[in-house]
Amino acid sequence: MLTYDNAECNNSDLKGQVAIVTGGGRGTGRAFAQALAKAGASVAVTARTKSELGETVVLIQSSGGRAIAIPADISDPSAVERIATTTENELGMVDILINNAGVTGPVTADWEADPNDWWHTLEVNLRGTYLMTRAVLPSMVSRNRGRIINITSAVALRTLPYFSAYTVSKAAIIYYTQNLAGQVQNH
Repeated sequence: MLTYDNAECNNSDLKGQVAIVTGGGRGTGRAFAQALAKAGASVAVTARTKSELGETVVLIQSSGGRAIAIPADISDPSAVERIATTTENELGMVDILINNAGVTGPVTADWEADPNDWWHTLEVNLRGTYLMTRAVLPSMVSRNRGRIINITSAVALRTLPYFSAYTVSKAAIIYYTQNLAGQVQNH
């Protein structure tokens, strides 16, 4: 189980800020959510597994933080809109987005993989990142304020046979992030 060190947050002050963490039910997503809450942010955690989200919220609230759980699939545009709207209505305008949710996809030779399974990995990892960004970015741009952190993987920088959907999606996130940074640099 991944945890975070309280000492890491001592110099951060995110009081009054609102964050969304995708894939916030466990692992690094849970650690990101806890760290943001420890630094003072109100946090919306989203993932597909409601019970894991509940555990994350309980951990944050038992440490004095503020958090809500929004079970959803970030590859679904209507679910993403619900995440953004619910967060804004319950916590306020989003200042921080951590696009952490992801799936590995089929681990097999490409010619043996189910094309729908292969594409689903890109839908969750890349499209989900895009949809979440698109849902919160207009407000950030209009306020000239916000941070978007897109989580990728070192596998994006090398060949990893039998994990092509995952590596392709994570490499695409790197290039998407670079392009997006160019678009918002003046905001």
